[in-house]
Amino acid sequence: MRPDLTDGFVYNEGVVRTNVDCTDCKKVFVAKINFDLNGNHQLICPFCGHEHWRVVKNGVVTGDRWGSQNGPNRPVPTERMWSDVSHDIQTTTASKIIRERWFAKDE
Repeated sequence: MRPDLTDGFVYNEGVVRTNVDCTDCKKVFVAKINFDLNGNHQLICPFCGHEHWRVVKNGVVTGDRWGSQNGPNRPVPTERMWSDVSHDIQTTTASKIIRERWFAKDE
């Protein structure tokens, strides 16, 4: 499929990683949606199990969320997303030395 860049839509092909905000637990997770497959795509939040739906039609996620007229239901693999807000970032001594040498290499 060739994208038509004049109509304002972004067409995707194949499996695309998409960030999803869960409306139930308010956390963000990653869904791997196959844009080559038209129909209802079921996304299950890996944190709380809340069900989300996306409808793909010709490589575009539509504004619809579910409907029998949209074709077959397709389960979508999801995974938790790491967030720097929930975990403190710590640097090891070795990485600190390497970083300092990297920034000092031009001096």
